[in-house]
Amino acid sequence: MRFLKKLVKKLRKEDNQTMTKSTAQLAHNWIKDADAILVTASNGLSISEGLNLFANDKKLKEVLGDLVDKYPIQNLLSAFSFPYKNKLDHWRAIARIVEYYGNNYETSNYMSDIKDLIGNKPYFIWTSNIDHHFSLAGFENVVEIEGNWFEGVCSEDPEKHGIYQLGNKLHEIYQKDQAGTLTEADIPTCDKCGSELDLNMAGDNFQVNQKQVTKLQNFLETNENKKLVVLELGIGPRNQMIKMPTMQLVAANSSAHYITINQGQLMIPNEIADRSIGFDSSLASAFKEILSGESFGAKTQAPKKKEAPKQLSPEEAKEQEKALQKFYPNYMVDQGFRMGTFPMYMTIDQDHPSYLHTTQYGQGLMYDMGDAAIVHCFTQEGQYYQVRLGLDKSKDEVHSFYVDPGTFIAIEDADDTGAGFSLINTEIPTNSNGSILVPKHDTLLRLFPEQREIIERLTVEQ
Repeated sequence: MRFLKKLVKKLRKEDNQTMTKSTAQLAHNWIKDADAILVTASNGLSISEGLNLFANDKKLKEVLGDLVDKYPIQNLLSAFSFPYKNKLDHWRAIARIVEYYGNNYETSNYMSDIKDLIGNKPYFIWTSNIDHHFSLAGFENVVEIEGNWFEGVCSEDPEKHGIYQLGNKLHEIYQKDQAGTLTEADIPTCDKCGSELDLNMAGDNFQVNQKQVTKLQNFLETNENKKLVVLELGIGPRNQMIKMPTMQLVAANSSAHYITINQGQLMIPNEIADRSIGFDSSLASAFKEILSGESFGAKTQAPKKKEAPKQLSPEEAKEQEKALQKFYPNYMVDQGFRMGTFPMYMTIDQDHPSYLHTTQYGQGLMYDMGDAAIVHCFTQEGQYYQVRLGLDKSKDEVHSFYVDPGTFIAIEDADDTGAGFSLINTEIPTNSNGSILVPKHDTLLRLFPEQREIIERLTVEQ
């Protein structure tokens, strides 16, 4: 599909360049000279190790077996919360995933490289991954902020009844599942009240491991004014629960440095650009260059001076505002300090929809108040779907969801509560060039003839 690129707003000029030997050496020296290293990691590391929780591919069948034939499970992540017909299938799915990716885990080359990068320096691992791979690879100083699939909590009183270790139990369930002897008596239950256990992962019953958190806090306090390097592995711009506080940490410590590795999408805010290096490459390529201090062709963003925001002329500002209103009607941007992003709020009503567009980055959309919002989505793979943003689960509404980069979206007010408007919010990366892409009307009609009415109504004139 060909896209028409419409420039709406420039926050700053991107400076992605092929990594030079001097920059590779600089990254190497930052690690070598560091007093301590904080490693942060998310899905990108797991995917590099062969665990993609969001993929719908042949691996899904390999891991879940007959459950894929029995249920319309879309990916491994959804398998944990899928509404199975019975409890046994629920625990079969969990046990099969944990057995495949947990009990059978062998330390990867990526984990070995991380150990080599850390060496004998004080370190801490801060991750949102639920696979427990850091601990399985032998790292001791780890905080898992969304839990892990080896832990369980009481479904009735998780706060009072503590965290259970389920590794051995899940292995037992897996063995009985394979032998065909699994019964409801094998379902994990709370020792204190007899209630069924839930996995201790992000959700209503999730319990933070306070010991892990306290150790991380002590580590950060100990190295508050020292030469700390934040080594960020596979964290996309939308994962703000790790990215934002670590970038703020670097911004507050003039001796700290930031190295981020995320293929296809770097995010380095202007506030720390002079002490940051970004690798737009695979983890393997970046590790090779950082460990050696030599360049092997990886693409990167080198440190650069902080840039003053560009001042628009009155005519440019007027034209920009006119264009923005087409896609973000009645918008308001929070200009308060929020490392890496600007929160944007927009009000959708019957006369002011958000017309079909996409951006260079993925977008998280969240409902705030008013009517439900209908989000029309057109993917580059030729698929159309719509999502209702709201709070009424009986209407299949969701509070928030993520739109992949390259998916054209249009948003309109569902007009279902009498409010007359829908208030929703998203975030704009501060390192984005501000480009908004709009589809060609004829191309979209050819690819999606069944959605002609939507396309005709919600495509801007070009």
